[in-house]
Amino acid sequence: MSKRLPSLTALRTFEAAARHLSFVKAAGELSVTAAAVGFQIKQLEEDLGGALFLRKHRAVELTSRGLQLSTELGPAFKTINSAWAAAQTPLKQSRLKVTGPPRALHDWILPAVSRAKKNIAPHISWDMTKEMKDLATGQADLAIRWAREPTSELHWEPLLRTWFTPLVRPDVARYIEHPQDLCKSGLIGVDFRVDPDQQEAMWSIWYRLNNLEMPTKFALTCADTASAVEAAVSTGQAAMAGSFLAREHLENGTLVAPFQIAVAPFSRFWLVCRKGTERTEEYRWFLETARESADRINEFAARMRIYHPDGSTAALL
Repeated sequence: MSKRLPSLTALRTFEAAARHLSFVKAAGELSVTAAAVGFQIKQLEEDLGGALFLRKHRAVELTSRGLQLSTELGPAFKTINSAWAAAQTPLKQSRLKVTGPPRALHDWILPAVSRAKKNIAPHISWDMTKEMKDLATGQADLAIRWAREPTSELHWEPLLRTWFTPLVRPDVARYIEHPQDLCKSGLIGVDFRVDPDQQEAMWSIWYRLNNLEMPTKFALTCADTASAVEAAVSTGQAAMAGSFLAREHLENGTLVAPFQIAVAPFSRFWLVCRKGTERTEEYRWFLETARESADRINEFAARMRIYHPDGSTAALL
């Protein structure tokens, strides 16, 4: 009797023959010849040192030793078959419904998700409309919200505080030594307020923090910061921008910041969800992904002095 384990093929052949009590039926299941089944079983019997089947005319019966082996092997091969079938079934991928300001999702969160580890990323359904989705009723699982302070009925995590500083093309920056020189290239105004209760525009705040009077004229006025950034690239004029809206241009050097003072609104971006959702693996993955991207964005402001509109020092997280 051999102490080494027989081949898995021989054991699988025996299990099929014992289940069917037929070498022919076992051969049909395994897509081999009946002779091949007989050969594999004969090898097992030689290794075992005893018969597994009683061979009769057109039939076989299990010996006591064969019955014992069959009783043990049957459940084992069922487990193997189940494991293989499960491995062939696509894993059910978790899903997240994420909503938020279109620009924040498109220019910050989507690039972050595309760089993240795909093997653990959930399937995400994006809602980039400006409509505020109700998290409590399940209209969305996660939301990127712009707010000054969190509210109590939901779970809030701080993600990113945006910052603004004058940005110009490198060829223009060579001729700018003082803040007053920005007017020579022309200023691009933006017709909105990032803090709802803040009446003063970012350009005005930045000039005030530099102890200068705000110029009275803009060369161009845009509806939003993203448009101002693109206008700065195309016209050579100065945009008050930064953070994720200018990330790509700052990375490739098409825009630079000639001065080291930036303004950060009191409001910031938060990741918001229903209470309890923050304990899920999908939430933790999304939070980590967004914060890693926020850290990359804030690398451009690492050497800047960043202030709130009231002149107090601002923390970026």
